[in-house]
Parts: sequence; C-alpha cells; structure tokens
Amino acid sequence: MAPFIDSIRSVARRCSSQSSGCSHLRVPPTMVTLDAHGDMMLLVGKQKCIHESCNDERQNRQPNAICFRLNSAIIAGASPAFGLALYSPSAETTRHDGVKWTVNLPDDDPQAMQTIITILYGHYPVSSFDKHMEIEQLLQLTVVADKYDLVHLFPKWSAQWLRDMERYWVDRTFVRQSTEDLESLLWIFWVLGHEPLYTYMVLQIAFYSELDAAGKLTDPAEQLCFTNEFREVPLPPCAPFEIGLARIEVLKIIRRDIKQTIEEHLHGRQQGQAQSSRCRRADGENDAGWRQSVLASLLEMLRAEGIWPVPPADRLTASPRSLVEIFRVNPNIPAFAHHHHGKGEGEGDGGRSSCDADGPFWARVEALLHEARFALSAAAAGHLSEQAAKSGLAGYFASKDLGVHLRPDKGCWSLKDILAFQAAVSRAAADKDQQPRWI
Repeated sequence: MAPFIDSIRSVARRCSSQSSGCSHLRVPPTMVTLDAHGDMMLLVGKQKCIHESCNDERQNRQPNAICFRLNSAIIAGASPAFGLALYSPSAETTRHDGVKWTVNLPDDDPQAMQTIITILYGHYPVSSFDKHMEIEQLLQLTVVADKYDLVHLFPKWSAQWLRDMERYWVDRTFVRQSTEDLESLLWIFWVLGHEPLYTYMVLQIAFYSELDAAGKLTDPAEQLCFTNEFREVPLPPCAPFEIGLARIEVLKIIRRDIKQTIEEHLHGRQQGQAQSSRCRRADGENDAGWRQSVLASLLEMLRAEGIWPVPPADRLTASPRSLVEIFRVNPNIPAFAHHHHGKGEGEGDGGRSSCDADGPFWARVEALLHEARFALSAAAAGHLSEQAAKSGLAGYFASKDLGVHLRPDKGCWSLKDILAFQAAVSRAAADKDQQPRWI
C-alpha cells in the first residue's frame, strides 16, 4: 500500500506545484479512507508550502489538502454538477490497488468537502464536535454546497445550524452590532434559503455602509461590502442592488426625521394646515429659550458633520450608522412628542398644540428604523424560496404552525417583523427541545 500512497502524494505535489508556481516542498495531504475498496482518490484543497516565506496570512488560515479514497458512484450521484466535476477531463488515470483515477479540486475547502462526503456516506456527525457549527465552518460548507448544488443534503441539520448561528447576531442591537460576520451570515442565509434573516443581514450591512469617492459601497474598517482582502466571502447576486436600495431607504427615514424635528417640532409648523399652529412647551417653562437652545445645538452639530443643509438621501456619502451615532454622542438633542388637542380647545380654530421632550433623538430614530419595511426583489425572493425547499427549512417552518401573519416567505420585512418571526420559531422549538430564545 505504501507505494500507492507515495504515488498519490506525488500527484498531489505535482498538482500543487503547477497551481502555485512554487518549487518548494509541500506539506503532504492528509489521507482519509472512506471506502477501502473505493475506485477514486479525491484530492481537495491546496497543499501548504513548508517554506514560511511562501505562506501569507490567508494561506496560514486555510486547512491543508485532504485526499479521500471513496466510491465514485456514491459521490458522483449526489448531483449532476458534482458528477461533472468528478468525471471531468482533468482527472488523472491511476491504476493501483483498485483505484482507477484521481480527481483534484484545489479551489474547494477540504474540511467542508469532508463534511459533504461523510453526509453522503451516512457517517455525519462523526463525533460530538460535529454536532455544532462555527460560522467559518458553515460559510465554507455553504460555498461548496452552492457550487455543486448539494443543499438538498442538509434537511436533517439545517435548523440546528441556524441555532448555532444565533450567537453571531442575536441580542446585538441594530446600532452597535459588530460587523465582522455580517457578510458571512448574508451568504449562509442566502444558500439555506432563510428569507427573514437574509433580509435582516441586507438591512444591517446597508446600515453600516457608506459610499467611497467612486460611489461604491464600502466602510472605513474594510470589514463590509466585500472589501476585506483576507475574507473571501461570496456575494449573493442580488445583494449589491438590495443593500444599496436599503441604505437609501434608511437614509431617507433619518433625513426625514431630522427635517421634521426642525420644521415641525422646533418651529411649530404643522404640515397640511393652512395656517401655522404654534406648538408650545407642555410644562409651561421658558418656551422660546428652550427651543432656541435646542435648535442652535442641533444645527451646530449638523454643520460640524458637514450635513447641513441636509442633502438628498442618494447624495449622502455617510453611513446611516454614522448619522445615528452623531445623535447618540449628543444626548442633549431631544426627540419630541407632539400633541394636538383638537379644535375648540385652545388657540383659534386649530386647537391647542404642545410638545414634550420624549427621550434622546437617536432612540427615536432607532425605533423608526425597526418599523421600516424593505421589499426583496422578485429574483431574490424566488431563489430563497427554492433554497428553503432544498435545505429543509421550508418544511421545518411549516411544521411549527407559525400562522399566516408569520409566513417565512412574505417578501417584505421590517426589523420588528423579523425579530417577531424568530421569536415565534424559538418558542415553537423550545416547546419541543428547550432551545434558548432568540430575543
């Protein structure tokens, strides 16, 4: 058997050397035998160079290649796309110990492929460590599954994998959420077909995105919008359009509320009335001085940030998050609850109006953002519905009897709706297996 293994490793070294252009020795691939009588060797991933100068940060994080011995009929029958890859012209003929050929898949993640293969052989999970997924594991698994159309293998585990992702987004507020994993989650939910959480990630990324000088979506930390060179996260085809559209819609909400605060609450002008009705301070304190002070602070803050006069939403280069943070660090800017007490109760024919300070302005904007609704494109909604059927999520949600108003394929969502949907799913799961609540 040793000469055969040496020949396989020789093939691996040659393939790796040809693909990288490096002539140094390579770390041998790990040999995994799924079938001792298998007719194919499947070499997945790239072999790392033993010379440190050849490995960058990205290469050091990637797993070394794995070589699987297996039965080609079991693997190739998983999907037409997978079969085409395994029977491609690039396969090398290998006549030794019952193995007929060797297939090299250098661009695929070997650990993700190992999970796919163990599922096909009925051995998954191999150990207790396989019962739960880290985000990077699930990202790579969904990349391979999408590439070879293998999502239909996941119905038994997809719901559990979603619960494993809870810690990467649950209980993180819309404004202060860490952005490190948003794009990975966007892709994962796209492939598994989870429409509510895909929409949630679109809104989150839109909230943190700004425009660079070329008008492209980016962010200063280069963690978002697929600009981080060390995180090769695939991009759902509909995502750029939807993120850009969601960003503009969120900016419109913030911009409208800024203008409303200035025009209606601070000045007392009421839209739609023939005559302006002065809005008085409800507690009877110094009305003019209070309004002048708040208005001066607000305009000074906006000028300092370069957003006064407030430009149209599609011309704002700042991220929605940065605008909300401006108000968060200036808690002396209040929101207002406007009260109109009706005709005949006060001043003239228009009735009496009064205003109360109603918490900080940023808190009201944040509340408005939770109510804002975003509609997915027809292409995205259709794809997510198909993927949900493949991954088993559609059947899983149907089994929970969530009700018509909590359908997982509504196509139009607010943050409030999404969190309500996840809470309902969590409650239904807790009734059966005591899973923790989403919120």
